[in-house]
Amino acid sequence: MFKYISLISIISLLILFTNSLILPVFSISDQISKTSPPIKPEKGWSVWQRWVDFPFDKIDVGLSNLDLGGMLEFEYSCFGSVTDDNNNIKQETYWYRIANKIEKIGQNKYIQIEVGCWLNDDFKSTTTLTGIKN
Repeated sequence: MFKYISLISIISLLILFTNSLILPVFSISDQISKTSPPIKPEKGWSVWQRWVDFPFDKIDVGLSNLDLGGMLEFEYSCFGSVTDDNNNIKQETYWYRIANKIEKIGQNKYIQIEVGCWLNDDFKSTTTLTGIKN
């Protein structure tokens, strides 16, 4: 009886051990550094700010297929995939800054917005979008 229980215990431990070795295919949250980009303005740009704080009520973005495709390509270059699973990590790693130069065409005021993916103390990727000020 004692040998039977110990065999079950050994099998249970092996199962627990092998299950703990199963790793997700892409687990970026454990690999990222929680720091932020330099919070100082560069010539012609505002300071970097968190993408979750972007003033969508004052600036329209994603109006062209070029911008939408650029953001998809940007997400893929940051995380190796384009899925809803990236939504939480985007909040921690996406930063933006706005160019100081405004171009007026007709009644619209166009500005450039740079979006960056800050991973491990560096921008892994950046993309530039065109925004329209409301």
